[in-house]
Amino acid sequence: MQRHIAIFGSTSYIGTKLIIELYNAGHRLTLFTRTARKLEYLNNECFYLHQRDPNICIVEQQLKEEAFNDIVDALKGVDAVYYLVHSLYVQEKRDFFEEDNRLATLVALACKKASVEQIIFMGGLGVEKPGYPLSKHLLSRQETAKYLRLEHDGVTEFRAGVVIGAGNSSFEIVRSLATKLPFIFRPYEREGLCQPIFVDDVIAYLTHALMHPAYYNQIAEIGSEDVLTYSQMVQIYAATVLNKKLIAIPLPFFEKILTPYLLGRIISRMSGIPAILIERLLEGMFSAAIIGDHPLSKIDPQCPVVPKSYAEAVKIAAKRDEEALYQSVWATPYELSVFNPKKSKQFLYMSSQEKEGMLFETYSKVIDTKDIDTVFERVKNIGGMTGYYSPKWLWQIRGWIDIVLGGRGLMAKRRNPRLIRVGDRIDFWIVTFYQNLPHNKVLRLKADMITPGDAWLQFTIHPLEDEEKALFTLTAYFEPHGILGYLYWYSLYFIHKTIFKTMVERMTAVDPTHT
Repeated sequence: MQRHIAIFGSTSYIGTKLIIELYNAGHRLTLFTRTARKLEYLNNECFYLHQRDPNICIVEQQLKEEAFNDIVDALKGVDAVYYLVHSLYVQEKRDFFEEDNRLATLVALACKKASVEQIIFMGGLGVEKPGYPLSKHLLSRQETAKYLRLEHDGVTEFRAGVVIGAGNSSFEIVRSLATKLPFIFRPYEREGLCQPIFVDDVIAYLTHALMHPAYYNQIAEIGSEDVLTYSQMVQIYAATVLNKKLIAIPLPFFEKILTPYLLGRIISRMSGIPAILIERLLEGMFSAAIIGDHPLSKIDPQCPVVPKSYAEAVKIAAKRDEEALYQSVWATPYELSVFNPKKSKQFLYMSSQEKEGMLFETYSKVIDTKDIDTVFERVKNIGGMTGYYSPKWLWQIRGWIDIVLGGRGLMAKRRNPRLIRVGDRIDFWIVTFYQNLPHNKVLRLKADMITPGDAWLQFTIHPLEDEEKALFTLTAYFEPHGILGYLYWYSLYFIHKTIFKTMVERMTAVDPTHT
C-alpha cells in the first residue's frame, strides 16, 4: 500500500538508504533538507532508483520556530515521518543536547498539528551499568526521543548500536584503524561494550515498523547477537577482511593523555572523518551500548528480520567498499564549510565585481558535442585510483605537505562516480556543486586541505553557438586569507599552469593517460 512519508535528516547516511528503499517500494516521499543541492542527485542519475515516477518532493527548510506553519503545511497529508536529525557537529558553545531537544519538540508539534500518524526515530543503544556510564551523546539520543513523545502519541524509538555499512563513519573508523595500525593500544583499564548491527538490517527494521500499530509509542532496541568491545571490533575486521592478526597491547599509563579529544584528532588524520564527529563517538567508549530492557522481540516476537553477525556484516561492507558500490556515505555538513557562507550565489552566476578579491585561473578547450558525455565521465572519475590526468607525483607532494601541516593528505579513496552528491569526498576535495544535464554539466570541488585561503576546482561543459561544438572549462578559484594567501597562490603559478593545462588536454584527448 502506497504511503506518503516525510524524512527529516534525508541527507544523512541512514536517510539516503531509506529514500532509496521507500521510493522503490512505491511510496510518495517528502524530503526535508536545509540544502536542496544535496538531493539533486535524485533527479539526475541515481541508478539505485528503479522507477521514474514524480514521487519525491524536496522541501528546503530550516528547522526554526518561526517556520513552524510552513513545516506544518509541508506535512499535511503525510502518514508517517522518519526523524533522523542529530546535531553531532554542534560545537560546545552551542550544546547539541539543547539543540536536539529543541528540534525534536518543533517537529513533533508540527506532526501533531498536521495529523501525522507515526514518527519513527533512530536513536542509540545505551544501558546504565555499574562502571559503564552513558556518554553525553547516548544520553542525548534517548532524551530526544522523550521530547518527541511529550508532543506526539505515535512515536517509535529504535535504539541501535554501531551501524556497520560501507560509507558509514563508524565503519570507516574501524576500517582505517584495522588497516593502518600495527597493533591496538588499549590505554583504558575498562572498555565500553557495543552491540553492532548491519546497515541493511537497520533499514529492514525501520521499514518493517512503518504504520505498524504494535510499534506505536514503543522503544525497540536492535542489534546483532555479538556483544563486543571496540578493540574487538577492530580485531575482528582485521582477521576477517584483511587476514591480519592485531594484538591488543595495554597502555594504562596513557589513560590521562589519550583523551577522546586527542584520539579524535589522531583518528581523523587516519580516516579523513572530521575530528569533532569522532570525538563525539569516542565519548561512548566507556558506555554499554547494548540491548537492555526493550528488545524488539518484546513488542514483535514474529518480526521477520534476523540481524547478521558482526563478522558477516563487515565482510559485506568491506566488499561494497572495495567495489565502491554503496548507496550512501557520510557527508560533510554545512557547519564544516562544505559551502562558503559568504557567497550567496553560485560561481556560475557571479559578476566580475562579485568575484573581486578572488584569484582564479581558467583553461578552456572546444570539443565536439558528441564528446560531451565522454569528457564529463572523465571529470566524474577524477581522484582515487584514476588520479588527476596530470603528473601524479605533484599531487602526492601536495598531499605530503598537507600531512606535515596537520591535514589529512591526499587519501586517495572515493566511491562509485555514477552517484555523485553534494557533500561527497573525493580525496582531499568536497563536492559543493554537481549538475549533469544533457548539454550543461558542472562539477565543483572545494579543497579540504591546509591552505592560507579557500580553494575550489570547477569543471564546466556548455554548448557554443555552433551546434556541433561545446566548451570545456577548468577554473581554479582561490580566496586568499591575508598576504600569506597571495604569496601561496603566486608561488604556485607555474606549477598550476602545468597541471591545469595538462588536465584539460588529457581529459579532452581521444585516449587520455590516467596519471
